[in-house]
Amino acid sequence: MAVCYFNDDYQKRFNCEYEQNEKGIEVIVDYEINDEIPSVNGVKSFGKDTEFDERDILIVDYTNKRNLLLKNAGYRGHTEVWGTPDGGSKTKFYSSCYFTHGDYDKLCELPRTPKVKKIKIFSNVINNFIGCPSLSTIENDKEFTINLKRESQTKQIELKKNNIKNIIIGDSWNSKHSFKEYNIDIKLNGYIEIELMRRVNYDKVYEFVYELIIFMQLLYPNKFDISKIHVMVDDKYYEMFLPLKTIEYQNKFIEPSVKDDILVFLEKCYNSIPYRNSKAEIRNIPYIVLNTSRGLEDNFLIFYRFIECYYKKQNIVNNFINHSIVNNYKKSDKMTEEEIEKLSQQIVSLRNQYVHSGYYIKNNSLKIKFKDLDENIPNPKNYTENNVDVDWIYNKTKILYDIVINIIFENMLGYKEYKYKKHF
Repeated sequence: MAVCYFNDDYQKRFNCEYEQNEKGIEVIVDYEINDEIPSVNGVKSFGKDTEFDERDILIVDYTNKRNLLLKNAGYRGHTEVWGTPDGGSKTKFYSSCYFTHGDYDKLCELPRTPKVKKIKIFSNVINNFIGCPSLSTIENDKEFTINLKRESQTKQIELKKNNIKNIIIGDSWNSKHSFKEYNIDIKLNGYIEIELMRRVNYDKVYEFVYELIIFMQLLYPNKFDISKIHVMVDDKYYEMFLPLKTIEYQNKFIEPSVKDDILVFLEKCYNSIPYRNSKAEIRNIPYIVLNTSRGLEDNFLIFYRFIECYYKKQNIVNNFINHSIVNNYKKSDKMTEEEIEKLSQQIVSLRNQYVHSGYYIKNNSLKIKFKDLDENIPNPKNYTENNVDVDWIYNKTKILYDIVINIIFENMLGYKEYKYKKHF
């Protein structure tokens, strides 16, 4: 059984059990939480409004050789059993953020609010871009030799922007061997490391990781699966767990969106679409590339809003949908001006229907309105579209999606050629 310590008090030890899942850790401690309730006139009262302080919990698991430091673990309930051999009080705590280290003394050294200098994000897909710098092999007629470097060659770019000093890319390895079973297991894992200009509190690490996830999703859709995260605190590395917005990983071949080196692409992203310190259209990018598992109508409005925000920033307020079709829809070169105008007004009219009247379209009929010639004279081009079914709406939504992707890659990142293959 593991043992636990609360906060920095290492004189009081409690037996505990814990369970880890993808969202955090739940720990059940042999502890009487009611002792923390203050008494009033000799009486302790517990109810639904009773609150207990969050606490750091150090878990030392000798059996499984694991040490964990849960940050700000919150109370999740307690049980009391009396009159049986296994009776007593048990209290449940839960934390979605924790540190691990092979030496529990190093976890004891962590300050209450650790400040992070470097963030190292591991993912096997990085090796698709850099190979395995730490690995070399020599093969001849007599032997096959594997060499593993403890300090592999890395590459980096100097950014010095938005509190990021350098972006470093490389790989590391770990091995397990059993001579009794004649088994050797070697795992190589690529990583991207973010070196900060100024240290940040540990609870800000998520923002840097999330930003990188967005950029990697643009480069390599649905392939950037993070295996672990290491952070440097006071010149020591700790593994850190924090809940992330995961991607829908696809175990199939996907070609990178651009031909640039991965560091060149990331440099463009950090300079052109810095998510952490941006507003408006850049803040909308995650809704475009990370999670589009929404209703068709919601996707339509999100794509429309992205285009609107982008062109308003370019001081194009009127007819921005028409402008976006001409400049960002690749099939527009085969369309006449009249066809572009008609398509533009169909999209605008559908947007107005959703915003002002709701998603329900009676009898699949939608009034397509053009700009009035005069206050009292409707435009003779106005007409009613009577085939506004799912396929019709999907077609318009797909056009907006293509426009959005083109704005991101061509207008924002400067790529006229790209192969981004992810559909909403």
